[in-house]
Order: sequence, then structure tokens, then C-alpha cells
Amino acid sequence: MINVIEEIKQENEWRQKDFANMKFLYHHISKEYQSLFLRMTIPYLYAHWEGFALDTLKKVVSYFNKLKLQHKDVKINIFVLSLNDKFSFLKAKQSFLQKCVFSENFLKNLEDELKFDKRNIDTKSNLKFDVLTELCEIFGFEKQRFKKFEADLNRFVNIRNSIAHGENSYRLSLENFDKYIELVNDLMFHLQMEIEEYLSQKKYLK
Repeated sequence: MINVIEEIKQENEWRQKDFANMKFLYHHISKEYQSLFLRMTIPYLYAHWEGFALDTLKKVVSYFNKLKLQHKDVKINIFVLSLNDKFSFLKAKQSFLQKCVFSENFLKNLEDELKFDKRNIDTKSNLKFDVLTELCEIFGFEKQRFKKFEADLNRFVNIRNSIAHGENSYRLSLENFDKYIELVNDLMFHLQMEIEEYLSQKKYLK
């Protein structure tokens, strides 16, 4: 568990260095390009936010695999997380034989060690507050910890989406830039703290 937390801290640290370099660059480029630079930083900042969330949650899932958990040990949300890809089998209309196959596989999962697939961690490439809340519910994190960021996070992702889709109406100031760096910093820090508490207190267990 200590190794996972250290890896997550390192994920945070190198991103902090990137943010410092971005601020340095802004003050060392020609003023005529500063406005363009600020617009370019928003998708880049978002990539750091989504990248950090994905990487850290995948580390948690990898840690679960190392623990060799069984369904009787974990909370129901963690058991469902281990089965997540298997539920897609139920989307279409199934024959009776297919239902039997699904049931056999389901029962097998009750007996075997739980297996977690990192590909099931989905930010929908749009990590707004509702997606963050859904991820918190999946793992059993304290989602209220992030409530205060709801408005700013949604605004930030909306601006990112507009810029990424070629919209040219946003004129960002250095104040905006500093605000969104602080927002991403705060989000990453709170997610890091939440995961550290979650793992150290073994909140995934019954």
C-alpha cells in the first residue's frame, strides 16, 4: 500500500513541475503570443487533470489485483467493479443458453479471486463533476470532498471542450490561467488525499 501512495505522490510531483514550467514560459515569450499560449494551456491542463485521475485509479485497481481479494471480503461496489465488463453481456437480448453461460461465469467469480481490469476505469474523456462523482461512487470515495469544486470544474472542462473543438471566442487572462492551475492542483491533491485515506483505512473491505 505504501508503494501505491508513493507512486501517486510522484504522479502529482512531476505534474507540479510542468505547471511551474508553463508559468515560466508565459513570462518568457513575446507578448503578441501570450494570448495564444494561454488558450493552448487549457487543453494541456485538462490533460493533466484527466491523466492524473486515470493513472491513480488504475494504480488502485492494480493494487486490488495484488491483494487477491474475494467477493466475501469486499464491499458490493468493489465486487461489481471486478465484474464491470461482464455486465455488457446483458445489454442485448440473450438466449437461454447464453444466460446459462453468464450465470456459470458469475458463480465462478464468487469462488475465485477477483480480477480487476484497468480498462474499466472510464473518465468518458470529459472529466466533469458528474463523471468524478460517478468514479467516487464506483470506488466508495467520499464524493462530498469534491463538492466545492463543482462549478469551477464544470466551467474549466466546458472551456477545454470549446477550445478543443476549434472555438475561438475565449480570451483568457493570466488570472484565468493561474485560477485553473490552482483548480487542477487542488483537485489532484484532494484525490491523492482521498485515495491515501481510502487505502490506509481499507475502506474497500466489508
